Amino acid sequence: MNFSSLLARFFPHRWLNPKLSGNQKLFEGLGKTLDQMNALLQQVKNESRVLTAIDTIPLREDEYGIPSDPSIPLDIRRSSIIARMREQARPITKEDLLNALRSYGLEAEITNIPGQSDMKIRIISPYGEPPGFKQIQEFVEEVTRAHVGKEWIFSYTTWGEVKRTTWAEIKRGTWGQLKTRRF
Repeated sequence: MNFSSLLARFFPHRWLNPKLSGNQKLFEGLGKTLDQMNALLQQVKNESRVLTAIDTIPLREDEYGIPSDPSIPLDIRRSSIIARMREQARPITKEDLLNALRSYGLEAEITNIPGQSDMKIRIISPYGEPPGFKQIQEFVEEVTRAHVGKEWIFSYTTWGEVKRTTWAEIKRGTWGQLKTRRF
């Protein structure tokens, strides 16, 4: 929005003639100031929400005790903050943990083995080790009980899935792409 043209239309021409050079400078100066204020307002609105924040991500990570790592994609960092915000003082339930993992973009299954105090977390999607896994692993360690062991199981391409693919399609990719279904 250009505020200088808005101001020129706002004032009646019998009060201020917008064609005079002094008045044009006045409208342009006020317009630039209002444009800058509007841009600042939009930036504050964006930074106030975790889903649209960019500059305040390191501050929010510090607030929630998450180590700040600029090499991790912003979406993963935002998900980590949102998951931490959802935490409550009560012990986390299986469904809460699954929802938190979904906020990281993971589809998972959790199997509890009570006699051994063990928990198996099978990541169904995405295939292979997900990006930002170390941060996800630290989050799970922090929100679950300390005496419960965690075993992570990753999904990879099976031979049955490869049988449905032609050799020409497989040759186009790498072994890593084949293991994680990206061929």
